[in-house]
Amino acid sequence: DLGKFSLDNVQEIRLSNAGPSEILLPARAFASGALLSVNTVSASGDTSPAISFGIRQGSFGYISPFFALKTFIGKNCTTGFSGTYQQAKGNYPFKSYENGGGTKQRNNSVIKAIRLEYDVALPFNDTNRFRFKAYYYQSKRGLPGAVVFYNNSPGNQKLHDENIFFQASHEKKLSAKSYLLLSAKYSADNYYYIDPAYPNSFGKLENRFHQKEIYFSAGYKYDLTRAFSASFASDLYNSRLKRTDLLSQGFADPKRNTFLNNLALRFVKNKTEASGNVLYTVINEKVSAGKAGRNLQEFSPALAVSVAPFRYMPMRFRAFYKKIFRAPTFNDLYYTNIGNTALRPEFADQYNAGIIFNSRPVLFMNKLVFTGDAYLNNVKDKILAVPRQNLFQWSMQNIGAVRIKGADLGLHIDFNRLKQLQLSSGVTYSFQQSLDVSNKNSSLYGTQLPYTPKHSGSFHTDATYKALVLSYNILFSSYRYRAGDAIPENLVQGWSSNDISLGYSFTKNRYAGYKILAEANNIFNTQYEIIKYYPMPRFNYRLSLLVSIHNKIYQTKQTSK
Repeated sequence: DLGKFSLDNVQEIRLSNAGPSEILLPARAFASGALLSVNTVSASGDTSPAISFGIRQGSFGYISPFFALKTFIGKNCTTGFSGTYQQAKGNYPFKSYENGGGTKQRNNSVIKAIRLEYDVALPFNDTNRFRFKAYYYQSKRGLPGAVVFYNNSPGNQKLHDENIFFQASHEKKLSAKSYLLLSAKYSADNYYYIDPAYPNSFGKLENRFHQKEIYFSAGYKYDLTRAFSASFASDLYNSRLKRTDLLSQGFADPKRNTFLNNLALRFVKNKTEASGNVLYTVINEKVSAGKAGRNLQEFSPALAVSVAPFRYMPMRFRAFYKKIFRAPTFNDLYYTNIGNTALRPEFADQYNAGIIFNSRPVLFMNKLVFTGDAYLNNVKDKILAVPRQNLFQWSMQNIGAVRIKGADLGLHIDFNRLKQLQLSSGVTYSFQQSLDVSNKNSSLYGTQLPYTPKHSGSFHTDATYKALVLSYNILFSSYRYRAGDAIPENLVQGWSSNDISLGYSFTKNRYAGYKILAEANNIFNTQYEIIKYYPMPRFNYRLSLLVSIHNKIYQTKQTSK
């Protein structure tokens, strides 16, 4: 859930489809169809503001104060502490689904959430680094149901969740050619769900789930030559799920041990890059009652190549193949009214070919980057989650065979500066055909998967003039169908959202800075749905004030050096 992270403490978000570019990583980094890496600011070791704080206020009762404190211990050690509180009523208006019903209000959408993070970055020297992170998140929220005729928010379901984790890593250069990476993590996730109107003998449905995981990883890399390197990583993690509410008798209480071993090779020379890996996965699962998920032993190979064949043309071709699988999670298998212990693992063969064009300054452009990729995925037993009565309870099912064809295009341009005016623009477009090819005799054969649009994309443009920044963004998606036959009753209309923001930054002195930001979202007041009968907010606004105070003593020392 990316909503549990705050952009105030995020330095970089990176999505890798082919696989990570660095091979000295835990084996778990190679165990997914795609890898999302989130790097935080507070332990980055740079000379960013020592103290920052601010507040955001917006539509539907939204308010969110935040802060970040960064301190330097000695010459090298950096510690950071940040936090965010968020509260919103979420009672936004929407157009009624009944003819002549006018405007109604979304109910049971309140949220209160708090996030705290603590980071330590200790580089003993350039070849010996230690990092530690502690994270805490808690939220209490209502779960609005589907808007059905003459009842705009049935039920009064609530969800309380608490997430805690501690993680540490130590990277050390052992010799001129060898490197060691040790990692460990402990996480505890607690969920409490209640439906006070559930039709059973108790007059309610109550779930308390507690999931814990302990994770260890050791990785070693050796540079065989200047161009060729190899790594091996071995991971072990133990996961447990318990249920402790009044209805927990006979719950499975699953325990899962997962072993990952990954061998990776990487070659970089001149304008050619190539990498490959083989992942070996062993999953053993036990339960106290009922049926356990399946034990697994699988080999998963992957290969990626990138070549720039032309000497004077900034063009690079890339391609990759990956065979990967996804085991069902505890949520998929065991959660009440969600879990399906008969759920099978999902296997995929992924093929991708693409091009990158990164031009030098030319004409009126300082920078032009074009990317284009075409891909084919053949998926066996695809795991599909379909929403049910609210956003906590989904239905998990396998689709025997899915063929996915698609293309991703992207263009970004930085225009030449005109005096004090700087412009940049970008556009992305995705085409994805995801067809159910399981059973030729089924009415669903050859149809698009539920909630999968064929066309989607975005557009953004930014204008910077002195201390002012004006941004305009568009997101769009074509129509989709919910689960079932492709009939008008199951159609989910396409949608687009247009957002605009204006920011102003200024400094009071060399040690303090201020930023004011005004955002207007969905400026054309469009009503749309991402999930059928779950109307999204129409026009809404947000105002932000950020204050940054630099560490004067540290900055003075750095300048004198």
